[in-house]
Amino acid sequence: MIDIKKLRYFVAVAEEGHFGRAATRLGISQPPLSDHIQQLEKLLQTELLHRTTRRVSLTQEGTALLLHARKILVDIDQCAQVIQQSHSQQKQVLRLGILHAHTYTFLPNLLRYYLQAQPGIRIELLEYTTREQVDTLLGDQVDVGLIREPVNHPALKTVRLFTEQYALAAPAEWRLARSTPISVSSIHEKTLIGYPSHDDKRSTRSLFRDYLQRHQVKPSDFIEVRTMHAALALVAAGLGCAPVPESQTSMQFPGLKYHRFKEIPPRLSVGLAWRENHSTALVADFKKAALTFFTQA
Repeated sequence: MIDIKKLRYFVAVAEEGHFGRAATRLGISQPPLSDHIQQLEKLLQTELLHRTTRRVSLTQEGTALLLHARKILVDIDQCAQVIQQSHSQQKQVLRLGILHAHTYTFLPNLLRYYLQAQPGIRIELLEYTTREQVDTLLGDQVDVGLIREPVNHPALKTVRLFTEQYALAAPAEWRLARSTPISVSSIHEKTLIGYPSHDDKRSTRSLFRDYLQRHQVKPSDFIEVRTMHAALALVAAGLGCAPVPESQTSMQFPGLKYHRFKEIPPRLSVGLAWRENHSTALVADFKKAALTFFTQA
């Protein structure tokens, strides 16, 4: 009787064209691999491979078996997936919208906290940018979304989760004060790199304009990019400095250092938003968990 192991071994040899490479791929030694292929040929009463000292190639019968064996292995691999999908269909699904910057700050701990109280819920994440957050929520792509405030739309309801200050990301080689916080005057006549904060009209550049003018700080140049990560890449390359939310300073980036401001900097708020006509129990439970999580943080 042909077993699955022999088919997997045969497919590995056929795809690698070499017993040694196939054995390495399978994590076994070459002699038992050769034995299994010989047993398969004996069961099928045909030669499946042309063997030379350097490589192996498929016979006509081997080529036919390879196509069939791949289909069988795919079907077998999908058995576990079918069971998992069956289990998933029995769970309630919360579609959560997120900003990329949240994935490596508070999001993992927030989800862990929520799922400890709601283990029967399956989370589906949809990532969007600050420019896309409102359209995504209105388009019924998510049930509730983590947003950067303010969000003002008559069809959306929001609740604030926390507020934080901006810090500064600067090239490591810049001779800024070693101690933190630093004065905003440290970036006088230096290049400022900005990125969208909320939408096409609001960016960190516009957010910081009044702050810099109030302290009589004038950047030598402005560079505008599409994402905070692009801004950090330019900072690390020594091309300028960039304001970043304080929570993002946990993200280590070679070639740059983070500094807090001595003078009170602009702040940003993160909240939850959901459609007013979609205030389900699932949304209410997540909102309650999120508010409790950040109250305790």
